[in-house]
Amino acid sequence: MPTRVAIVPHTHWDREWYSPFQTFRLRLVRLLDALLPMLESDLSYSRFLLDGQTAVLDDYLEVRPEAAPTLARLASSGRLAIGPWMVLMDEFMVSGETMVRDLQFGIARGSELGGVMDVGYLPDMFGHVAQMPQLLRLAGFEHAVVWRGVPSAVEQTAFWWEAPDGSRVRAEYLYGSYSNGRDIPDDAKRLVARARDYEQELGPARLRDMLLMNGTDHQMPQAWLGRVVAEANAVQDEYEFAVTSLPEYLVDQPSDGLVTITGELRSGARANLLMGVGSNRVDVHRACARAERALEKRAEPLSALFMPATRYPHALLDIAWRKLVLNSAHDSSCACSSDEVVEQVLVRYYESRQIGDGLTTDALRALAGQVRAPAGATLVANPTARARAGVVEARVPGTGPCHFVGPDGVAHPAQLIDEVGGEGFHTMVTGQKVRWVLDLMRASEFAGRQIHSYEITDIDTTDDQPGAAAEPTGSGDATRGTGELGGVARATHTHDIVLHEARGAAERIDLTELKEQILAFGEAGHTVRLRLLVAPVRHVVFDTGEIEGFGWSCFTATEGGAATDVGARVSANELSNDHLRVIVDPIDGTYAIETTDGLRVEGCGRLVDDGDGGDTYNYSPPESDVVIDRPDAVRIAIAEAGPARARLRIESDYTWPAFAVGDDRSCSRRSEETVAVTVRTTLELQAGERCLRVAHELDNRARDHRLRAHFPLPAPVDGSDAECAFAVVHRELTAEGGVHEFGLPTFPSRRFVDASDSFAGLALLHDGLLEYEVVDGGNALAITLLRAVGYLSRVEPQLRPNPAGPPDALAGPQLPGAQRAEYAVYLHRGDWRAADCYGAADAFLVPFERTRIAPHSDQTREVTGAALRVDGAEVSAVRRVPGGLVVRVFRSAAEPGTVTLEHDAVPARGFVIDLRGQPIRSFEGDLELRPFEIATLQLDR
Repeated sequence: MPTRVAIVPHTHWDREWYSPFQTFRLRLVRLLDALLPMLESDLSYSRFLLDGQTAVLDDYLEVRPEAAPTLARLASSGRLAIGPWMVLMDEFMVSGETMVRDLQFGIARGSELGGVMDVGYLPDMFGHVAQMPQLLRLAGFEHAVVWRGVPSAVEQTAFWWEAPDGSRVRAEYLYGSYSNGRDIPDDAKRLVARARDYEQELGPARLRDMLLMNGTDHQMPQAWLGRVVAEANAVQDEYEFAVTSLPEYLVDQPSDGLVTITGELRSGARANLLMGVGSNRVDVHRACARAERALEKRAEPLSALFMPATRYPHALLDIAWRKLVLNSAHDSSCACSSDEVVEQVLVRYYESRQIGDGLTTDALRALAGQVRAPAGATLVANPTARARAGVVEARVPGTGPCHFVGPDGVAHPAQLIDEVGGEGFHTMVTGQKVRWVLDLMRASEFAGRQIHSYEITDIDTTDDQPGAAAEPTGSGDATRGTGELGGVARATHTHDIVLHEARGAAERIDLTELKEQILAFGEAGHTVRLRLLVAPVRHVVFDTGEIEGFGWSCFTATEGGAATDVGARVSANELSNDHLRVIVDPIDGTYAIETTDGLRVEGCGRLVDDGDGGDTYNYSPPESDVVIDRPDAVRIAIAEAGPARARLRIESDYTWPAFAVGDDRSCSRRSEETVAVTVRTTLELQAGERCLRVAHELDNRARDHRLRAHFPLPAPVDGSDAECAFAVVHRELTAEGGVHEFGLPTFPSRRFVDASDSFAGLALLHDGLLEYEVVDGGNALAITLLRAVGYLSRVEPQLRPNPAGPPDALAGPQLPGAQRAEYAVYLHRGDWRAADCYGAADAFLVPFERTRIAPHSDQTREVTGAALRVDGAEVSAVRRVPGGLVVRVFRSAAEPGTVTLEHDAVPARGFVIDLRGQPIRSFEGDLELRPFEIATLQLDR
């Protein structure tokens, strides 16, 4: 019986990479302009896989909208396989929620275009997250197709891939890559020889049939494929060749006796995992983290819970999410692309975050109009699921001490940061230029500030003598000065206008009459000197006390201080609160952390700078390295004294090698030339918080280096636990590598990584600092603050003997100039579950939102409350769809449990739905979840 050889024609389409999107789109248009007529006219070229992503179709249709019927006809007939993704994302660089939206966008668009491919196609991701099998099953898929990350324990071309909750899919392993059938020869005998070679390469790994993926990066379709397949079948009976699709091939492939692999796939045993992409452009990863938070944790839940359903910003959120999803493509989110591409990636992240910020403000204003609190009160909202306390900043009119009174009558001391007031705007304009000043006036507002009163003083002068100032005409009672233009000496006219900003609830004045007067002054050629006197304002911070999850509380600013015997405190080189004490070493700038329950670690925050002769894909040390781990000098100063928050600033001077000596192939050593660099570190301790917040700032003047912060652990560990998509994964101290890539145990985490034994541990919560490593034999945890390199790919760096992309020299990945890194250090008892690292990450990364209460007729909510309560599970998303609220939750515990939901204090009810929106089962009030189960809940209202 002949061996069946399935040939799947395809192209792997990076929308942007070493060239920008529009350059690649020109090639895409040429490809599809050739492919579509070929599919319609040549029945022997019967199938084509368009890389599993629908974005490329929309990229094409934007140029060729008339091709939509042809695409739909080919997709619905099965000739053209599209989706299921919008783009092929990197699974470790983006959040789990971004991956869900990617899949949902792809399925929806694929269905519109004629039908989506029901295979989880994952051909070139740089590893795979543990929960991917569950996500695929929730979308109705039974098969995955993978290449990178497959461990050496898989010895055949398929395996069962199991998620932490027990969901599993059959995974087809693309032995030899997604390009194992590229460049099919235009000769039947050579095709047969190619099949024999591949059969020999597979050896015992072959289960039954052989799969050749006929394509590679940006490859044009091979027009002779159908003909040469027919000719090869006619000249021999050893192999049966067939042009087919992945669903047709996978449907009858063997599944008995396959090895089961549970969890994430992060092995470099047979293919490069490209382990350094999480640290190559930390500016990109920070921008991603902030944009995702702006949508997932702020704009979407607050809009869903507090905006009227008719005003829910579906269109704007859709725009923002699509920008995020487009950026999740692996060459984009991994920042292993040209400088021009990375600039465009950053713009999309900025735009997504900007939409999120604006919608968050709109939702807060909507909530402020619903709460029964006096106008001017401060409303503080908790956009996350856990009840917690927090520190918020506010601006209070006036001078001197003040405090805030909460809804329970408790006084919250306000810590003064600074006071502002006095002259805040000053300009002088003449003639028609006064129109520029008029553009700043709106009703009772000037330059964004509400005006209480104004005064006009007319100053008449002549060419040969100064004029005398007239008496002010009075508050708001401006009159126009007059002057004669004839005579021996020419008179000039200057009008001095002083605007007084409204203070607190003071009455506002309409500026319409003043605008008319200024316009008349300008038309007469007079000069207007305008000054804005800003009302005195105190910039303060205060501890809110506990606010419910998805809840709010209102606070009223009150004059005078409030006594407190708790909070954050500072001395010359120490910070403390009720839970922690931090002592800074004045010699090396490291610090000790003590907890009130007896834990202590010393030498925290040691900065270690070493050489990096790698590229955007991999860290690789120079053959001869120089490591700098001590500063030349240290200076410590108090920045804020408490009680809401206390801050110390540490300035550490270093001398680093200026660059590394090498070329596009590899790197030999760090230079003897040096640069002086000062790292400014701010340590912050907030009242009641168990984490120490850390921020580093520096002007990066060195090249080809890696900077990490090291933290000794309270006890040796045998691994780490890191948050990834919908799960926390445990990793050993080593990583599996292979002949193509050294197994470097630098791993990614989404928001936190924890290194603990059963007794105690230390967690790092971070803002886009994805890469960490457990070092010193399990005795310390290191987090990468930046990694500066000069090449897209080197040809043969020390830890990866082959190129991963073009050897293009780049300036952007060197990260020159101002750099900032933020994280928090959490020393705790027990493991990450006992320490509630999910809650700690929310508290660090998702601060409370604040606005002012505005008068409104629809004040239906009390001064404190909660719109949604979720207990027993983590919350990934809260959004509104036409049918009501959708809440996505997941169980982070290793045992089953109950999740309970209340919406507006009423037990929630509705349906558990799949990722396509189809109901699975109903629920009311609560439901049981398996360990690590993901559940999407659509509420009835």
